[in-house]
Amino acid sequence: MRLLWIFLPIFCALAACGPSSPSSSTQQTVKNVLVTKALSKDVPVQLYEFGRIASPETVDVKPQVSGRITEVHFKEGQDVKKGDLLFVIDPRPFQADLEQAQAQLQSDSAQLDLNQNNLQRDEKIGTQHFVSEQQIDTDKANVKNFQGAVGRDQASIDRAKLNLEYCYVRSPIDGRTGRRLVDAGNYVATGAVSLVNIQRQDPVYADFHISENDLARLRENMPGNQLNVDVVAPTQPDVTKSGALTFLDNAVSPQAGTVLLRATIPNGDHYLWPGQYVKVALTLQTLKGAVVVPSQTIQMGAKGPYLFLVRTDNTVEQRLVTQGVRYRDFVVVAEGLKADETVVVEGQLTIGNGAKVNPAPYRGGTPGGSPSASGLTQSQNSGDSTDKVHPPGSPKPAL
Repeated sequence: MRLLWIFLPIFCALAACGPSSPSSSTQQTVKNVLVTKALSKDVPVQLYEFGRIASPETVDVKPQVSGRITEVHFKEGQDVKKGDLLFVIDPRPFQADLEQAQAQLQSDSAQLDLNQNNLQRDEKIGTQHFVSEQQIDTDKANVKNFQGAVGRDQASIDRAKLNLEYCYVRSPIDGRTGRRLVDAGNYVATGAVSLVNIQRQDPVYADFHISENDLARLRENMPGNQLNVDVVAPTQPDVTKSGALTFLDNAVSPQAGTVLLRATIPNGDHYLWPGQYVKVALTLQTLKGAVVVPSQTIQMGAKGPYLFLVRTDNTVEQRLVTQGVRYRDFVVVAEGLKADETVVVEGQLTIGNGAKVNPAPYRGGTPGGSPSASGLTQSQNSGDSTDKVHPPGSPKPAL
């Protein structure tokens, strides 16, 4: 017991010399956060779908006369104009038919002239009763008979000329040729085989479907408006081609619950290819002067979406907001925020309402650029669901 009283002062002295625990007065109270100002931007409200490029005109060139192909005047994959010569089918038989028809016309025309002269002569002397009425009737019948023969001969000439013209197979449209399906030297029959396929590539169609749930929204914005459509090839997401919505089908598919839409896209550089898979953005309307902030600015709480507003004294205010559409990496704040107000973008997890912060500028992007760069979805006011779909930059969910 005496030893305990001897060592107790020593232990107390050593404890006094040890490190002291931090007090609440020395704790860090200022949190580092990244902030930005809410911006006012025109934001498009869009539907995003997947589609296919289609040619507005596709022609399978087939022979209109039978014969042997003697010449080919194009290369596979060549751009051609309407009227350009593609193939030559041996024209000699058809040239002979034309000459024969012309000769027959000449012969029948001569016989017609003779019969007309006989009729005129018989009618003149018939008044003196030197020619019977039966002979005059025969003369009239011969004239009419050879008038018909001359007409048939002229039709034969026209048909022979047309067949001769068909020997020179020309492109019926402006477009690009596909693979040549018949080589020179082959015999082809009328309508039996395609010689080559030609597809127009400027402009092109972008065919896509929207759900019947979106049909009402589309129809609300269609009257009096030309709705813009942007298409993006998945392999080159930075290249956007724009056109206009030109067709809405007249029925909803009962099997899929979707309706077909078609946009016409100018394609002078032939960037888009028929049959190509594309991502489609249909702009329904544009929100003028919408207040936007980076998407990570808005957090979800028990009472709904909220964000932290930075006051002039560097304290924060937790404010409930109404979340609107998403555009690229930004979100529209429909209610609860004004443009130019400063909000916390990063660091929300370490602060609370009224906390003191040390703000630094957020160096992320700003709204703008092509809408194809990212997605845009229409959110409900509660912020817990989306009213629209898969952005072009993300995979479409499985059905």
